[in-house]
Amino acid sequence: MLLEQKVLSFQGKPLFQRAKFKTPFEVSGSMDDMACFFYMVEGAYEIFDPHGSMTIGPQQALIKKCGNYVAHLKEGNWDGIVIFFYPEVLHEIYKHEPPSFMQEPYSYQLPKHQIGNELLDKFIQGLFLYFDNPSLMNEELALLKIKELILLLLRSEQQDVTQQFIRELFTPEKLHFTSVIESNLFSRVSMEELAFICHKSLSSFKREFRKIYNSTPARYIKQRRLEFAAQLLTSTDQSITNIAFEVGFQDVTTFSASFREKFNFAPTQYRLNQTRK
Repeated sequence: MLLEQKVLSFQGKPLFQRAKFKTPFEVSGSMDDMACFFYMVEGAYEIFDPHGSMTIGPQQALIKKCGNYVAHLKEGNWDGIVIFFYPEVLHEIYKHEPPSFMQEPYSYQLPKHQIGNELLDKFIQGLFLYFDNPSLMNEELALLKIKELILLLLRSEQQDVTQQFIRELFTPEKLHFTSVIESNLFSRVSMEELAFICHKSLSSFKREFRKIYNSTPARYIKQRRLEFAAQLLTSTDQSITNIAFEVGFQDVTTFSASFREKFNFAPTQYRLNQTRK
């Protein structure tokens, strides 16, 4: 349930937003040709998008790039800051001189949560004044705050990811269907949510999936998860419970039954047999 929401806009669009929720709560949305910076003030949440899943907690942040997403808010109070990045805003900020790294070669980087640092925390705290006094924020100041955040991120451990999302906003790209599937094979996301992330209805998602993989989504994903679990059983000393959750199962009982059905052995016995070989 949404308890409170404050928005600072730029040219009619939300630019800075603070929201407080009572959990548990789930939210979904779309960010075509735009990106967001999420900062957790209080609480935690798990987000699923075309790049996979990520969980962030208090004083942590995440750069969320273009595409559909589903977020599961964890138990407890939730207080978060969202800062929106629009292509037109970035073009306005860099209209006189594009960022120098735009001309440099780069390799793709998966999104990572931003471990809290003092500069980033101070920047977020500085926004609280404007949320409480929105009349203090004008368009010129809004652009300066966005540029300040970008500069802070470019000096952080997230430099590569920051450069990447700016590139993608200057030249937006869509991930291929198979890339989204492969990125979310082991995420605990429902079939409906996965279809939404792929920008498809559930029925069209299933048709596209069968056409590409020659299998149903449920059968293919279950098989890949069990194969990965078998690999973890023989290559790590993780507990059966940890492996079940890591490969995307909701509970150990379902995992164990599915594993026995495929490999004819319970997970513990399978590990023991492989160790003896």
